[in-house]
Amino acid sequence: MTKEERILRAKECLKAYNKVYYNKGDFFKADFWDYAEIFEMILDAYEITKDEEYKAQLIEMQGYVMERYKETWEYNPYNDDIMWLTIAHARLSLLTGEKKYAEIAKKNFDLTYERAYDENLGGGMYWRIEKRGKNSCITSPASIAASLLYKLFGDESYLEKAKSLADWMTETLVREDGKVYDNIGIHGRIQEKTWTYNEGTYIGANTLIYILTGEGKYLLNAEKAASYTKNIMYENGIMNDEGEGGDQPGFKGILSRWLRLFALTSGKEEYIKWLRLNAESAYENRNSKGIMGTMLATKTEENEYDVFTASSAVAISFNSI
Repeated sequence: MTKEERILRAKECLKAYNKVYYNKGDFFKADFWDYAEIFEMILDAYEITKDEEYKAQLIEMQGYVMERYKETWEYNPYNDDIMWLTIAHARLSLLTGEKKYAEIAKKNFDLTYERAYDENLGGGMYWRIEKRGKNSCITSPASIAASLLYKLFGDESYLEKAKSLADWMTETLVREDGKVYDNIGIHGRIQEKTWTYNEGTYIGANTLIYILTGEGKYLLNAEKAASYTKNIMYENGIMNDEGEGGDQPGFKGILSRWLRLFALTSGKEEYIKWLRLNAESAYENRNSKGIMGTMLATKTEENEYDVFTASSAVAISFNSI
């Protein structure tokens, strides 16, 4: 399949998704962080295809965010929720050149970092305002956001935060072979469960720092996590898990975004080929409405799927181009 054919197929998948779930900025039953990651899915589509239709959708969506969620999000007790939408705004600013989106990202990063970071357990970020543990799902995304803010503002303090957070992850929540653990409790107990989005954001955090600094250890960190995910978690096969409900079904789209960046940065095309393998399996298993579930090797049923569940395969479709 040619690049042009992959683009057409990814657009077909997004068109089907939008038809079922999208209406004038609103995605049907998308909550705060679901919306942030669907926002990133549309950012992927625009970044990769440069199709002005997607830019228009992003501007409409951002207006909806301002109407529904306002300009600062400190009312949300989940620090990771805020960071996902912060990343989306930073990326939107980088793609459009509009500084107002960068200012929103900066404001929300700063307030979240202030309340979520301290030196307890050596650093890292608390998942929620109760401060019961520090999690991969906030610390790696915060590193990503800090790198993007450094690109936007040139403020060295953001690059230092990005490196500090990524280094803490490596020292505290990442096994030598690249397995990324979920969290560490306030008393030091580590939850060793592995999810695709934690692998993905750790890959992304380290790849971005490598791009910004040229420091080889960060690309090596990213490569270990990429290798663990592809070769050990999935044995080079189809990702056919995380379908149990809740947040899990949306995780793979996040992985695909940052795995693509790593593959392009490192020149390791095998990771793009693996994403294509998954995208093709998802496409073959779509239902009659063109919706693809998160179990990429399983036929998508005709029943109504959660908006976040159905987003993963669409993101993979674009990130495998």
